[in-house]
Amino acid sequence: MHNIKNVTTKNLVVLRLTIFALALLFALELCAVATEKGFFFIHIADTQLGFTTGNSDLSPEIANFETAIKHINRLKPAFVVVSGDMINTAHDPRQIRAWWRVAREIREDVPVYLVPGNHDLGTSDASDVRSYEKLFGKDHYAFRHDGSYFVVLNSCLIHNLDANADLREAQRKWFEEELAKAKAANAKHIFVLTHHPWFAKDPDEADAYHNIPKAVRQEYLDLMRRFGVDYALAGHLHAEASGRYDCISVITTAALSKRLGSNPEGFRIVKVYPNRVEQAYYALDEVPESVRM
Repeated sequence: MHNIKNVTTKNLVVLRLTIFALALLFALELCAVATEKGFFFIHIADTQLGFTTGNSDLSPEIANFETAIKHINRLKPAFVVVSGDMINTAHDPRQIRAWWRVAREIREDVPVYLVPGNHDLGTSDASDVRSYEKLFGKDHYAFRHDGSYFVVLNSCLIHNLDANADLREAQRKWFEEELAKAKAANAKHIFVLTHHPWFAKDPDEADAYHNIPKAVRQEYLDLMRRFGVDYALAGHLHAEASGRYDCISVITTAALSKRLGSNPEGFRIVKVYPNRVEQAYYALDEVPESVRM
């Protein structure tokens, strides 16, 4: 005959151990969810007001920009990056005023980071850079968000080999210093944001209007590889493109203004987790109702 008291005691011990194990598993699951939590941002390229009609009418690009902003205000990203060519004609007062009028519709709690494009700057001499900075802000700078590091470059100084050499070299030195800071800070991810892509698909592709010249391309790619850059995001092509150089994913976002390839007008949603990055391009009529992390 079994001792009922001993059986009951054993059952209670087993029950308590089971409850403890389940609680521990639940806590670990909660911890995993917390660890997975990240943020997302929206990457836009080439709003380029005036491009479609040769500057006679800004309304086609304004309509696309306003549609994108409605999505932005609904989705509430951590921030928005516009990778250059905000306007079609450098320093044009009408286009600049129109661009800022529309851009100010973005909700106040969503920062907007601008990247200079060739249609914003012009010939990339010192006076062009000064004019750009008065109209749109710094032509190169860095910012951080949730452990990730973002470096904005004036790629016009790099793409145009006849651009101001002093400005180009000063930016090059600053760029290396910023990448060193990002590495020293153990940044979860390092993003480099430009207007011109370093290359469209192949790091060894020939020089073209759409990429950074090979005379300087390799130097910058090796610099980014040395400091562990993960992503290089660009615009300029008015079409989607992507390629890799070692650890660096080079991604070109199609235009919000007139398309030059098969990709419809739209923007990219970039999800940044502690241990990975996910991204996808969406046409303006296919943007999701919400972004799930």
